[in-house]
Amino acid sequence: MADDSPGWVVLGAGGHARSVVDVLERAGHTVVAVSGGETGGEPWHVDVLTDDREAFELIAVRNLRAVVAIGAGQARSTLVRELLERGLAAPPVVASTATVSPRSVLGPGTVVLEHAHVGPATRVGEAVIVNTGAIVEHDCRVGAGTHVAPGAVLLGGASVGGGVLVGSGARVLPRVSVGVGATIGAGAVVTAHVADGQTVIGVPAVTRGVGRASRTGGNP
Repeated sequence: MADDSPGWVVLGAGGHARSVVDVLERAGHTVVAVSGGETGGEPWHVDVLTDDREAFELIAVRNLRAVVAIGAGQARSTLVRELLERGLAAPPVVASTATVSPRSVLGPGTVVLEHAHVGPATRVGEAVIVNTGAIVEHDCRVGAGTHVAPGAVLLGGASVGGGVLVGSGARVLPRVSVGVGATIGAGAVVTAHVADGQTVIGVPAVTRGVGRASRTGGNP
């Protein structure tokens, strides 16, 4: 992934940003700065900008590349969209230990972290996180702003709408669809369609309700 670009600015200064900076630096890139409020922990070894407006100016003036490394899906999508509308470069970032099929498509601002996999004929939208050890198998569709958490798996032909959280260790079975803005609980196994905005948990996954849980609807 290393190239001759003058460097990167990472929008975000929390834990996810630390992972993204590590991916970039281990691939031989220079990270010029991170942007945003620090969330504690070890001091940053790169410059920390006070806000995103300062970051946008730095990226434009020095012709840098940008990656948005914040966990909140809507905020991440908004920042990636603003970068693109300003004509600033926000290409996908792929860890050197990840495998991404050349017959897949990654949208702008998407990040594929260590030991993750994206299979052939899969289309991943903009501002998506495919987190550490996550698997997005062949023929999947992943909407903008979605987060596939560490160890989660989307099996062949699964479809996930925009702004979805697929929790750590969750499984979405082949050809099952998950609606926009849904949440899949950690460790859940999704065997049937999940409606827009729905939260499902358990094995097999059921809808989380008030005082009870009900099974998700039928297969699409």
